[in-house]
Amino acid sequence: MARMGTKSVSKQNIRLVNDKPLLYYIINTAKKLKHTDIFVSTDSDEIKEIAQLYGVHVIKRPRELSRDTTPAEKIAYHAISHLNERGMHYEKCLLASPHFPLINLNSIKKFFSLLNSDIRTIFGYERQEATTYCRVIGKANSRITKLIPIRDYMVKRKKIISFYCQDLLMTCGFTKPEYGIQLEEDEIFYPENYHHFGILEKILDRKRILVRLHGSRLIGLGHVYNMLTILNQFRNEDILVMMDKKNSLGLKKLKENLYNVKTFANQREFFKTIDNFKPNIIFNDILNTKINYIKKLKKQNIFVVNFEDLGSGRKYADLVFNPIFESKDRFPNEFYGSNYACVRDEFRIFERKQIRKSIEKIVITLGGTDYNNNTCKILETIRNSKTLKKITIDIILGLGFVHKTELNSLISIMKKDGYKINVIRKAELMSKHMIDADFVVTSNGRTVFEAASLKLPIIALSVNSREKQHDFVRESKVGFHIDFIKNTASDELLSCIEKMFHYTTRKRFIANLEKIDLRRGTDRVIKIILEEYDKRSVKSF
Repeated sequence: MARMGTKSVSKQNIRLVNDKPLLYYIINTAKKLKHTDIFVSTDSDEIKEIAQLYGVHVIKRPRELSRDTTPAEKIAYHAISHLNERGMHYEKCLLASPHFPLINLNSIKKFFSLLNSDIRTIFGYERQEATTYCRVIGKANSRITKLIPIRDYMVKRKKIISFYCQDLLMTCGFTKPEYGIQLEEDEIFYPENYHHFGILEKILDRKRILVRLHGSRLIGLGHVYNMLTILNQFRNEDILVMMDKKNSLGLKKLKENLYNVKTFANQREFFKTIDNFKPNIIFNDILNTKINYIKKLKKQNIFVVNFEDLGSGRKYADLVFNPIFESKDRFPNEFYGSNYACVRDEFRIFERKQIRKSIEKIVITLGGTDYNNNTCKILETIRNSKTLKKITIDIILGLGFVHKTELNSLISIMKKDGYKINVIRKAELMSKHMIDADFVVTSNGRTVFEAASLKLPIIALSVNSREKQHDFVRESKVGFHIDFIKNTASDELLSCIEKMFHYTTRKRFIANLEKIDLRRGTDRVIKIILEEYDKRSVKSF
């Protein structure tokens, strides 16, 4: 249904959106259906010419059926009758309008496929929020009336309706009872004023970004937090996060941040989702990738961006960001070093307090899971230092920490011995708890960048073989790095803690931290991604 007259925008149905008339978008989607014919019912010769330009048929609609108040069933009846008179008989029809430029092809298919011997008419609808209405008891215009609350879910019918053609011809209306298909929020957006046309153009221009992400007790939650930081900068894109069911720790956190998250059981399911979602860009934050996996993505003309990837597949990605590593030998598509570290927004807000000459507080944090319970190993080492009895020790636990019984038992013993220990179990603002520390003891992962962004000296512990390759603390000279897998690790930790008590040592580390700008890392990464994607798009065009 595409008439010329509209209530709020002149020539609304043929007004250009990204150099295409609004009418084009519903036609373009409908043309992807098989075994269907498309007709535009219109009162306008101008719309007729445009419809024919895009290869669809036209039904001339009388002026009396082109008013604001004309019921959709009358327009449908006129169209089906017109076709019948010309010997064109159809089983099912979907009545729609240019008001659905973002309608999904799968939704259109449902309007046809769900019609059956029992379901004869299907309306598209918009779900409304649950609302409390009241029934008035007594006279509504009296001084005071009794109200009986009625809470119910309401829906708003939209002008997109599927039905059986023969039913309509027999009854001159849509067959009851009516059924409905809930439309997605995007699908019901249409421009009701000139400002909305600008919004629609932005929606149509947005990219589809699929994120493949791993989080588990073994590898931690660093990948999840890294990706949350990056995705928060993409404000206009269609984003889908995919997590392997076996590595889906952090899924709840992603949903809390209102991201669409799905899990998959195997590669077949993953690539089926790719086929349906049709992403422009894929972010892989899954550690090392393989050649076959990346090549399979590239065959589908997808722009591939990998994070923390030293695997053989990285050579074939469009971009690779390895902020934790340093390397002189790199592929042209790789970016190494702390310039590309993405620290969470909260660490870009807070400023560290003035450096103290004497130690008052240290923070211990080992990321999201602390799989091997290194927190307790650190505390056992601290028990060998009487000096640390005078110091406040804050322990920040991650979401995946499961060694609570053992930790609580040890802390209870140490408190009896005079140690001042606080445990923060759910740190909504981790930076708030770190900002007034004199130094931080942390695993040698992404948390070192967050501590460094606050200009805090660091004792970084490599708690697995991969973290031993992380060079930031060592190369930047902003703290001490310890291989915590070694047998001598406890002695080294105690020695480094004692060195941190020297004001000159911490002052030297802070001077080096002042030379590093970690707060702009996210901006650099986003800028590179968008610029390189645009270059690729221009080449493809």
